[in-house]
This record gives sequence, C-alpha cells and structure tokens, in this order.
Amino acid sequence: MNEGNETPPVRPSGGCPVTGAGAKQVEGPNGFPMSLPLLSTVAYAADPPGFSLRAQKNHGTVVKLPLLPHNPTVQLSSPEAIRRVLQGNADNYSRGAYYEAFELFMGRGLLTLDDGDWRPHRKVVNPAFTPNAIAARAAETDAAVADLLDRWAEHARTGRPFDLFTESMALTCRVMGLALVGKDLSQDGGEFARAVSVALEAIFKNVGLDKIIPAFIPTRHRRRTAAARRTLERVVAQAAQDVDLGVGGEVATLIRESDLPEDALWSDLVTLFLAGVETTALTLCWTLYEIARNPVVRDHLEEETDRVLGRRLPTNRDLADLPYAGMVVAEGLRMHPPVWQFTREAIEDDVLADHHIPAGTPLLVSVYGAHYNPEQWENPEQFDPERFRPGSTATQDRSAYLPFGGGRRQCIGKRMGLALLEQAVAGISGRFRLTLTSGEAGSGAYITLFPKGGIRVTAKERRR
Repeated sequence: MNEGNETPPVRPSGGCPVTGAGAKQVEGPNGFPMSLPLLSTVAYAADPPGFSLRAQKNHGTVVKLPLLPHNPTVQLSSPEAIRRVLQGNADNYSRGAYYEAFELFMGRGLLTLDDGDWRPHRKVVNPAFTPNAIAARAAETDAAVADLLDRWAEHARTGRPFDLFTESMALTCRVMGLALVGKDLSQDGGEFARAVSVALEAIFKNVGLDKIIPAFIPTRHRRRTAAARRTLERVVAQAAQDVDLGVGGEVATLIRESDLPEDALWSDLVTLFLAGVETTALTLCWTLYEIARNPVVRDHLEEETDRVLGRRLPTNRDLADLPYAGMVVAEGLRMHPPVWQFTREAIEDDVLADHHIPAGTPLLVSVYGAHYNPEQWENPEQFDPERFRPGSTATQDRSAYLPFGGGRRQCIGKRMGLALLEQAVAGISGRFRLTLTSGEAGSGAYITLFPKGGIRVTAKERRR
C-alpha cells in the first residue's frame, strides 16, 4: 500500500453522532437459524473467518451479529468506520467486555488497559522498539536466521519433509526471547512455543462457549491452560531474577527499573510474548506457503535476492535494497493477518459509516474482512505482491489494511516484526526452493489465524 496516500478526513456521516438521528440502523441475519444467538455462536465457533466473510458479503461492512455472550455485537470492515473508531473518535471507544478474557494471561498491561492507563506502559518499553534499538540487536537476528538456514540445509540433504510453523516458531522464540528477557526461548524442546499457542487458544475460548462449562470441572483444555500459565510464569520469574542480578533482556530491564506497578513485569512481558511470538511466526509460515504456491512470485524473489545478495545472507542493512521481499511480506500480512480481528466498545452513541451505534455496543473490528473487502481490493483471494509496489494505487484507503492495528494503539513491535520477516523471507528464498507436501492448508482461528495441521514442505538447495 502506498504510504503516501492521503487519508480521507475523519468525520461522522449520515446522522447526528449523539442521537443517531438520520443514520441507518445496523442490520444483521434474519430468520431461522442464524438470527438465534446460540445457533449463530455455534456456527461462528466452527469457522470464525468464514463466518466473518459471509456476514460481510450478505449484510455489508457494518453488520449486527447475534453472538454470545455479548449479543448483539457489531462487526466492522468498512474503512470509514474503522478509521473513526481507531483515529477520528478513538476516545469514545474502550477495550470493552471482550478484553476481560485477555486478562486471564495478560493481566492489566499494554494490551488490556485503556488509553489513559496504557500510555505509561507504552512509554517505558518504547525505547526497545525504535529503529536504533532494532539495529543494535541485528547481530542476534543475523545469527538466528543463519542457524535456521543451516538447519534447513540438513532437511534439504535428507529430503525429509518438515513443518513450517514449528520452524518459524523456533526462530521467533529465539529472536523475541533475546529481545524481551535475554534468553533464547527455543531451547526447551518447544515447551515455550506450545505455551504461547495454548494461551492464545485459551483467551479465545474464554470469550464464548467455554464459559458455559462450570469452572470447577477440570477439562483437558483447562489443564493445558494451567500448564501454559506455569511455563510463562517461570519465564517471567527468571527474567525478574536476571534483571536483579544485572543481566537479562532489554525490555525486562526497562520494565523492572521503571515506576510501573509491580505486576507490570508479568502483564507487559506476557503481552509482548503473546502479541509477538506466534503472530510473527504465523506470518512467516503463511508467506512461505504462498511463495511455494506462486511460481511467478518465487521467481521474482529469487531474482532479487541473487542480484542484491549474491551468495551471502541478508542483514538488516540490506532490507532497503530488497523491496520485493517487503512487498511479499506485506501481501502475506494482507491475506493471512495473524490477529484477524479485535474489539472495542462504544462509550457514547456514535455514527459509523452512516450507521447509528448506541452507547455500550461491543464492536468486532474485522481485519480479515477489511483485507478481503472487494470494494477495496481487486481479486482479494489472489496473492499479488504488486499491490504493495511503491506508488501503487491498488487501494486508496489505508484503513483497509491494518495487520498491526491502527491509530495510537498500533502494534509496538511492527518495525521489529517486519525486519525479521523480510530478512527471513529473503534469506530463505535466496538459498532454498520449498515444495509443499501437505497440499492446500486450511485456516483455523483463535486469536490468530493458524494452519490446521501445520504446513509441511521439502527444501531444495538453490546454491551450495
């Protein structure tokens, strides 16, 4: 997307933002069975992304969904509506009731706090995510990518298939672990990676149907959730001890030495783990999947990496000279946004894209719906990195693309995540050609969009 495009002015339209006079009422499914909250919630749980797109197709980009436990909920995929919620009238929208489930793991911190309480937390950790801070950690990222490629060289030698998601998680656990707590968190047999995935699943399930089962029943899911929390607690406790001894990761040190409340170390570190580790790994996994499925894209990537890098590995300093790799990552984020929706709640009445939104209305901002909105994207089902070529006018509205959220609450790790993704995609494409062995991957969805059953590939060395 062209970052130079002008953003249309942010304003309410079609009615009074206080009374709603003159605005349309939000409509949704009518008739049996989808107008019934329980049946609609069951259908949603079976295929959340598909449900989201069907609602958009059948009822528009501002649609009322009869979902439990917060019925009705309004889904937004209109750029105009999203822009007003995140930028134009952001003070009118709190995190909302849905975010209570996030506190199960994240406590009261960077993700769950509303703006007034959130700002001190953001200010404390921000120095670790500036361009200079990312560049200072470049050697760690270079080494992590190099080790990944060496490991894949063994896969290529044997011809054995391997899982892209597992490998991608190992990379991000290492890079994020070193940045946050000063430890490579991929060296525990995958325990930390599994804990992150289970935590995100638990948060999603705690929003809806899981609440129906009495809390005293120790289901398998609840036992897995408790084990995941113990793993995360151990990592954070060790980080606190390391900082007290004068060592440890940059982010843990910043929080520990700040004036934030004592529980900030837990809430902010776990938030950053859950918001950064699996999301970045999933983007890498899905992007490599799309490269393997699209020979034209693969050929362009290989030509760029061969021309710019020759036989050496990319570093952070090379990224500006690898624009096509950046375009490929951007399109991967469009087609497979890792955090595919998030919530807000209206504090006072408002008007969003000509629709009246009463105070107290829970909102689902559908990143997935916005990224597949045919009014904004031509052939949205097609993987086409050319949409993001500098100067492209494929879409004129920046609020139609929000893989990192938007407004003042945009993801703090955006620069760090993009740098790692572009470096990994360029390094892998320069050295290996991947072939899918597991066929077309289906999407599952909790907080993140993940490949059901993983994505298995074989690797072939392009150059030795």
